Amino acid sequence: MFARVEFRGNERGLFELPSNIDAEAGEHIVCQHEQGMDVGLMLNTYSYEYEKQMGKILRRATEDDMRLKRSYEIKEIESFEITLKKIEENALAIKLVDIEVHFDGQRMTFYFISEKRVDFRQLVKSLASHFHTRIRMKQIGVRDHAKRIGGMGPCGQEMCCSRFLGNFEAITLQTLKDQNLSMTPQKVSGMCGRLMCCLMYEMDFYEEVTKKFPPLNTKVTTTYGDGVIKKLDIYNDFVTIQYEKVEENGGLLTHSLDEFNTIKKKKWSFIPKVETEKEEESNG
Repeated sequence: MFARVEFRGNERGLFELPSNIDAEAGEHIVCQHEQGMDVGLMLNTYSYEYEKQMGKILRRATEDDMRLKRSYEIKEIESFEITLKKIEENALAIKLVDIEVHFDGQRMTFYFISEKRVDFRQLVKSLASHFHTRIRMKQIGVRDHAKRIGGMGPCGQEMCCSRFLGNFEAITLQTLKDQNLSMTPQKVSGMCGRLMCCLMYEMDFYEEVTKKFPPLNTKVTTTYGDGVIKKLDIYNDFVTIQYEKVEENGGLLTHSLDEFNTIKKKKWSFIPKVETEKEEESNG
């Protein structure tokens, strides 16, 4: 058996669940992974390994385990101001995001954001000397930052990254074009400032359904004459064409997809745009 486990900072992974451990979804368990031991919340169980497992579940968490975990959470809060001062003392251009004291008490991970490569060796020495533990500095992107702190999305629900997402997919401006969405950044960006992860949820549908339609700016010939595809309504199966020799409504006629496939006379040809917009991947 396997179990999906959630840790501090909304990090999740698959762990082996031995048959002799009587644990259920919603319970806290103690796990062993390559970084050491940690306490996590068991979310679901599976009979198959659907992704690479991160480690093994050792036991159900006891009351003593949970008291120790809470004491570490207090230490994390107290350590934040101390770390900020040490970052300032070392004149480092980094933004401290979060501090995590791991369950074995022998490691602390400091999550930070920086636009440039940073030499934090002196900071690590200073932190190790103060906290008397192993120090790990981990640079994260703005999407991981949003995932760790959590929050509400524009839809009014908890952000997908902090609620259930495991990995971030690459999202480009072409994603917006394929779905005929607004290019206004404020309307399509999440709390992290990047394109919203939910833009990918329906991409398979758009990729499949658009196969039935000719692309925009395609030159076609029908019984009405030559024209160019100006608008597609993939939800209601309509195609709008601007004809060269149709006088009414500026030459614009709208056909159902079935009608278009009936009246078209030959295979369409694509008219390339003179200018193309540069697409930027929105990972961070």
